[in-house]
Amino acid sequence: MFSYLSIYEIEIYKYILFFTVYSLAGWVIEVIYRTIEQKRFINAGFLFGTFVPVYGIVACSIIALNQFLKDENLFVQIAVYVTLPTVIEFFVGILGEVIFGLKLWDYTENRFNLMGRICLSFSIAWAILTLVMITVVHPLVYSWVGIFGEETIAISSAIIVLYFTVDAIFSTLFLMDFTRKMSNLITDYFSLTHTEIEKILSSFNRILGAFPDLNKQLNENINKVLKGRVDIFFNTINLKINGIVQGRKPAEKEYDEIVRDILENDTFLKLQNYFHHDSSILEHVKKVSYLSYRIAKFLKLDYRSATRGALLHDFFLYDWRNHSEPELAKEKLHGFAHPKIALKNAEENFRINEIEKDIIIKHMWPLTPRPPRYRESFVVTFSDKYVSSKELLLNIKRKASNGASNKRISK
Repeated sequence: MFSYLSIYEIEIYKYILFFTVYSLAGWVIEVIYRTIEQKRFINAGFLFGTFVPVYGIVACSIIALNQFLKDENLFVQIAVYVTLPTVIEFFVGILGEVIFGLKLWDYTENRFNLMGRICLSFSIAWAILTLVMITVVHPLVYSWVGIFGEETIAISSAIIVLYFTVDAIFSTLFLMDFTRKMSNLITDYFSLTHTEIEKILSSFNRILGAFPDLNKQLNENINKVLKGRVDIFFNTINLKINGIVQGRKPAEKEYDEIVRDILENDTFLKLQNYFHHDSSILEHVKKVSYLSYRIAKFLKLDYRSATRGALLHDFFLYDWRNHSEPELAKEKLHGFAHPKIALKNAEENFRINEIEKDIIIKHMWPLTPRPPRYRESFVVTFSDKYVSSKELLLNIKRKASNGASNKRISK
């Protein structure tokens, strides 16, 4: 039936099979990496199916080039193995931003990165993968593909092309719908009900798991909306906020009534024994709690839950710079672990509602993968970052001032 196929056509069909095999292998690698990172199963990649095409593109490009590189020395080959995958990753990243307006991955926080799209550590990882693929994996894959007859290869390739075309169309439509929903969420965030927000966020679960750096974009954009809403509020109470950050006690009777039972709890008061950014954990959570109270009340949200959740958000009883058992073992990362510890301590000592639970467990977002379910939770994450940045700035200024004083004394 396919006796008329040329050698050139058969080679194209083989490359389609190679693309499929390595796209599948890439999916397996990404699933393992994301699942370990997020501690839950993640269907990685852009497509609905079990394929990550960028791995297939890189593999086929390397296979094609290797015909010209096999006689070159190892250093030349390694240079290509580093450069080509990195260039492909860079332009795939640009393509995603142009088509969808989304930065699907972001290496900004990695050292030696270029525009957040590529970085040295991942380029090295690409080089190792391609070296292993060319020297170990591909000879086996090539032999396996060679087992099949021309007719089988041609039919399989046609089916695969059809499948990838359909999957790509539906995946593109899904991502465009995600972009639209994310835009609507950002624009209407503080006018939507909790149920509406939860429904939208639930539809984000798959894509945010596959591309967790999208959390940063979502966080930044909602931050802009929140900041725009409270800018006038900040201007009217700026002196009061500065007072909070410097540690002065808020005077509102309503606030005192909301938090009285927490601030009278002996276990909770132990937070004053643990240093935070520039004072104690207790002083830090009181500042965050009061600011959250004022903002949530201004936005006509559930300010009682925001106030109490904010006060309990760092309810951990250890020095986060030098921690050990019983609360947190040395090898565990404080940033990821302490929200669960805080929630456990809060539940053991107080009756807390669902909003307060969400505030405590999500206050480190986007470091934690799942976005806050409630607007009050986002107010607290905003307030926590605002207060923390002020505390760090004050601490830096204090150290600089002390250093200058010591120099004057030594002279």
